[in-house]
Amino acid sequence: GWLGGPPLFHQERGHPRLRMRHAPFAVSIVERDEWMLCMRQAINEQVDDAALNAKLQRMFSEMADHMINTDGSRAGVAAPL
Repeated sequence: GWLGGPPLFHQERGHPRLRMRHAPFAVSIVERDEWMLCMRQAINEQVDDAALNAKLQRMFSEMADHMINTDGSRAGVAAPL
């Protein structure tokens, strides 16, 4: 459903609550950028279709931005922004 298909996961298991599940961990811009580096590489290696590649890059980038829960000034402590 996240990419526009039917909301099967949501119907069967409810909202995935990714931000809540990541709350115990400090996620700053640094962690977001490191994770996105890995995702970009994986997508580029596996997805040849330019339009799908661009859509996946954009969707994962938006999700990664949403996971940020600290400004990184207090290492190891997650604080909502």
